[in-house]
Amino acid sequence: MIKKISVFAFLFLLRLSANSQATNEIQNKHTIDTSNTLNRVHLLKSAEVTFEKAGTMISISPFKTEILTNKELRKAACCNLGESFETNATVDVTYKDALSGSKELQLLGLSGSYIQLLTENAPLIAGLGLTYGLNTVPGTQIESISIVKGPGSVVFGPESLSGSINIELKNPSKEVPLFVNYYLDENFRNEINIDFTKKINSKLSTLFSIHTDVFNKKIDENGDDFLDIPMVRNFNFLNKWKFENGKGFISQNTIRFMNEERMAGQQQFDFSKDFADLSAWGQKLNSNRVEFYGRTGKVIPSAVFQSIGFQYSIVSHAQKGFAGIKTYDANQLSANFRIIYNREIGTQHSLNVGLSLKSEKTKEQFALANYDRSENVLGAFVEDTYKPDARSTFVLGFRADRYSDKLYYIPRANYKFSINENTDLRASVGMGVRTPHFLAENPAIMISSRKYALKSSITPEVALNYGVNLTHDFFINYRKGSFNLDWYQTKFNNRLRIDFDTDPTKFLIYNQRNASVSKTFQAEFIYKILKTVEWKIAYKYLDVVSKTDSIGLISDPFIAKNRIVTSLYYESFSRKWKANLTLNLVGPKRLPALHLHDSTSKAMLQSPSYQTVNFQITRSLKNTEIYLGAENMFDFKQLTHLTGSDDPYGPYFDVSNIWGPMDGRRIYIGFRFKLSENKK
Repeated sequence: MIKKISVFAFLFLLRLSANSQATNEIQNKHTIDTSNTLNRVHLLKSAEVTFEKAGTMISISPFKTEILTNKELRKAACCNLGESFETNATVDVTYKDALSGSKELQLLGLSGSYIQLLTENAPLIAGLGLTYGLNTVPGTQIESISIVKGPGSVVFGPESLSGSINIELKNPSKEVPLFVNYYLDENFRNEINIDFTKKINSKLSTLFSIHTDVFNKKIDENGDDFLDIPMVRNFNFLNKWKFENGKGFISQNTIRFMNEERMAGQQQFDFSKDFADLSAWGQKLNSNRVEFYGRTGKVIPSAVFQSIGFQYSIVSHAQKGFAGIKTYDANQLSANFRIIYNREIGTQHSLNVGLSLKSEKTKEQFALANYDRSENVLGAFVEDTYKPDARSTFVLGFRADRYSDKLYYIPRANYKFSINENTDLRASVGMGVRTPHFLAENPAIMISSRKYALKSSITPEVALNYGVNLTHDFFINYRKGSFNLDWYQTKFNNRLRIDFDTDPTKFLIYNQRNASVSKTFQAEFIYKILKTVEWKIAYKYLDVVSKTDSIGLISDPFIAKNRIVTSLYYESFSRKWKANLTLNLVGPKRLPALHLHDSTSKAMLQSPSYQTVNFQITRSLKNTEIYLGAENMFDFKQLTHLTGSDDPYGPYFDVSNIWGPMDGRRIYIGFRFKLSENKK
C-alpha cells in the first residue's frame, strides 16, 4: 500500500511541477483579465481523478524493484505464475526437463532455486514444491509481481541469492463481486477461473477463488513415440480474508488447496494405471498441497511511528508417482514465522528488528533410497533505513541464522542516490544462504536412465551478490519513456553442483568451493512512440561459469549468453482495443556432453539461436474482455527432446538435454467477465 501511495505521490508531484512550469510561462506573457470569468462558483460534492497505470514500473524503494502490474500481466493469457513473464526480459522461464513439462524461473542466469519466491511476503514455493509450484498460483489471482535483483532486504529471510520475486494476490476489499476467466487453446486445453468477493461489513471482506486446468490430449509431432506435452489436470481453491478496523490494526489470512495430476511418456502407455512395467514407459505424478499463510499488524499509538507485525505460513506438500519403473514418494511439512518491530528514530532513521523461525520436515523416497531430513533455522535480524538528505537513502541490514550445525552471518547493504528528479542510481551488496533439495529441484535425475552419484554431503549454499543500477525517466514530445542499466555479479562460496559433463552416463552431485560465478548485464528502453503505442526493447548478457572436478572452468549448460526481448503494445484512446506483440531472440546455449550410443549420433556443442513471437488482441465491452492470441506464432520447437527414446528402459535414456520450446504454435481464445457492484 505504501508503495502504491508513493508512486501516486511521485506522479502527482511530477504533474504539479509541469503545472508550475506552465504558470511561470503564463506570467511572462500579457496580463490575463479574469474579471468576466469568475462570476459564479460551483462547488463539487465529489471528484474522481484517474490516471493511466503503467504495465511495468520501477519502485522508488532503495532496492531495485521492478513491478509488473495487472495491466502488464494481461498482455498475455497468463494462465499461471510460470506464464506471467512472457513480456518481461528480467526473468527467464525455462523447462527443467524434456518430458514432465516442469518449468523454472531464472534470474541473473541462475536457477529458480536461488530466487526467493514469496507469496504476499510468505516463502511458500520452496523445497518439494519448487519444481511444480509455478502451477499453484493461477495468473488471474495475481494482482502484481515485484522482482528484486540482488540480495534485497534481510527481513524476508536469508534465501535470496540472486534475487526475490513477491506475488501479491487480489485484494478482497477492492475486487468486484464476481470475476470469471475462461481460456481454450487449439489443443483443447481448458482453463476456468471463478472469483467471488464479499464485503461482510466495512471492516471485513473475503475472496473465494476456484481454478481448474485440464489438458488430456496426446500430442507427438516429432514422431519419437513420446508425448511432446504432458497431460495435466489441476484443481486449485483459495479463500482469503482481510480485516481492517481503521484504527491501525489489520489482519490478512489465506488458505489454499491444490491437487494436480501430471502424466507423460509413451503414447501407448495406459495412464489409468498406478504403476509401470517394461511393456511401455510412462510417468505419472500426483501432487496435493495445502497452504495457510497470513500477516497481522498493529500500529502502536505514540509520539513516534511504531508498529509490530507477525507473518506466518504453514505448508503441507505431498507428491507420489513413478517414472518408468522407478517410484517416488515424498512429503514435506514446513512452517515459517516472523515477528517484526518497526520504529522511526528522529526524521532520518526507520528501524526494523525481529526474529524468524523456519521448521521443515521432509520424507523423500526415490527408488530404494531414502532422503529424510529435518531442519530448524532460527534467525534474528536488524535493518536501518537511513535518509541523511533528500537525495540519499541507505538500507543497512544484518541477520544471523542458526542452521543445524553452523551459525551464518548475513550482512546486506543497499544505497540509492537521486541524481536529479528523473535519474536514480542504486547499488547493493549482500550474502545469501539456502539449503538445496537436489532431487525435487532436478527432476531429470529421477526420470533419466543416467545414474546419479552423490559425492559429498549436502551443505547450505552460500553466495555473495553485488551490483549497480541506473534508472532514468524522460519525456520527448510530451510522451514518457525510461532507460535502465543493470550490472550484477554473484559469487558462490559454496554451491551444490549438478555435473552433466564429466561422465555422460551419470549425474555427479558435489559441493564446490569458490568455483562458480554469474555476471549479468541488462539494458532496457521503454518509450511511447505514439500516444497509443508503447515500444519496449531489452538486451541481456549472461556469463555463468563453474569449475568441474575433471574439466576445469566451463560455462554452465543451457544458458543463453545473449537475449533480446522487444514488444509493441497498443491501446486505443477509448481503451476498447488492446494488442501486444512480443519477440524473443535467444542466443546459442552450451550443451553438455551426451553419450553417443549409436554410430549415427552426432554431438551438438551448442544449441542454435532461435526466436519466438507471441501476439494477443483484446476487445473490451461493458463487463467483458474477449481476447485472442497466439504463442510461438512461427512454430519453433526443439525437435529432438529425448536421448535414447527408442529404448527408454535402456542405459542411454536422458531427458536433461532441453534447450528450447517443447511445444509449437498455440492459438487460444478466452474471455474475462466482471460483475460490478451497483453504485448508488
